[in-house]
Amino acid sequence: METLHMFEYSRAALLIALRNTKEGTWDERIEGFPNTIRWNAGHMYVTAEEYLNKADKNYEIIHPKWFDFFIDGTSPFKWEEEPPAVEEIMDALKKQGERIMEYFNGKLDKTASETVDIRYLKLDTVDAALQFVTWHDGIHLGIVKSMQYVMK
Repeated sequence: METLHMFEYSRAALLIALRNTKEGTWDERIEGFPNTIRWNAGHMYVTAEEYLNKADKNYEIIHPKWFDFFIDGTSPFKWEEEPPAVEEIMDALKKQGERIMEYFNGKLDKTASETVDIRYLKLDTVDAALQFVTWHDGIHLGIVKSMQYVMK
């Protein structure tokens, strides 16, 4: 249960930071950062969908087409189509957080449907996958806040 609480806290902090992003800056290219705030927000969304679906194959991926914009290795400076709108990403992150809290309540001790090995880390339970997603959100929250600071 602590993992769910930590995720809930992390996601709330992320949404607050994103709401504090100045209008018109979501797509700014900032020297020293390889992506934009919009890309980071979408990346957190698709990463959570990817890893939690691997942890539990019954966890449905919402917005699978967003992977083309936001998965590792993509760049907002190479997009050939219009990405999801800021409001759409914000709404999706909020709803995803609520869905994760509800869906995974009581399921954290389950063995993952698919074990994921990330260097020295083995995500072999639902709990481990959600801990990774929470950590990942935190890393990108720090990037977003750093970008906001530089833009001041």
